[in-house]
Amino acid sequence: MNVVTLGLSRILGKKGEPTKGDFNEEGYTAYGLTYEDTAEMTQGDPEEQEFYAEEEDDPVDSIEKAGKIIFKFSIMDPSVELLERLYGGEVVEDIFGYPDLVSTIEESVIIVPRKGLKFQVPRMKLTARINGKFSKKGLLLIDVVGTIRKPKTSGLKKMYVKKVA
Repeated sequence: MNVVTLGLSRILGKKGEPTKGDFNEEGYTAYGLTYEDTAEMTQGDPEEQEFYAEEEDDPVDSIEKAGKIIFKFSIMDPSVELLERLYGGEVVEDIFGYPDLVSTIEESVIIVPRKGLKFQVPRMKLTARINGKFSKKGLLLIDVVGTIRKPKTSGLKKMYVKKVA
């Protein structure tokens, strides 16, 4: 049976890796409201390195590396707590202090569409970028780029896919 995946219900994340790929949402929290038409997942082309001998025109051997899987989305209702979560830094008395140094932010992420296939990523590196338009037609957005990483937990796969119930 064919499955059509469309829409977005929620994007959830939490610090640390799950113990297994079971889509258990306990401990996960939403990042906020996702700005329309910004959530997308893409996979880069695989890379192939070919090795040639002087005596041959065709490659003698080759190795392949899978393309990166990237998930992008923009948050339209950021809070100071979300800024701390995505950038590091600290919140003191409801004021976000931007970090002096770049922090590596990694979370386990679950992406749930309105229908079709949902995705669980045990380890995703998140990079946030401010994208603000201060006008009558603009919004302050936090653009997030997530790069799927191999989990550190033995036995976990880098991504799980399951049909939405």
